[in-house]
Amino acid sequence: MKENKTLIYWVDLTGPAALDEIVRLTIMDTNDNVLFNHIFSTKLVDWWYSDLNGIRPEDTYNEQTFESYKDEIQKIFNRANKLITFNASNFFLEKQGITISTNTVVEDLADPFRVTGDENDTIDNLCAYYGYPLSDNIYNRTGVDYAKAVNYCRHEMDRYIKAQESK
Repeated sequence: MKENKTLIYWVDLTGPAALDEIVRLTIMDTNDNVLFNHIFSTKLVDWWYSDLNGIRPEDTYNEQTFESYKDEIQKIFNRANKLITFNASNFFLEKQGITISTNTVVEDLADPFRVTGDENDTIDNLCAYYGYPLSDNIYNRTGVDYAKAVNYCRHEMDRYIKAQESK
């Protein structure tokens, strides 16, 4: 992977907020090449509302913890000059030991997509708006599905912006 790349990432958390742990992380480049894709076992949280992310706690029991992959993840993020995601915070990556350089631009697609600033500003609605075929069944979705959706919608947002600017 070249230095100074734009990367797409998707992160799923356990909740509740005070104890949130990352249970899935997917990182890919803007050409949909997957650089990292794992589900993790947790240390503190042993149950969460899986209808929010499609990951059942029992699906994580035999997985390694986030910490087991920390060095690999850090190396990938170190080579990025821009990170694109949806409705995620680097706080949770940092909480688990990942450092995002202050020189790295982080673009959260939820920010320009915000319509009502509430629960309607979802990845599902973003995909519906831009025509990305994200599965209706959250349990069938993978981290790769989400990262590809973010990447697709970002390209569409850029295309819409350019079309508006050329008017």
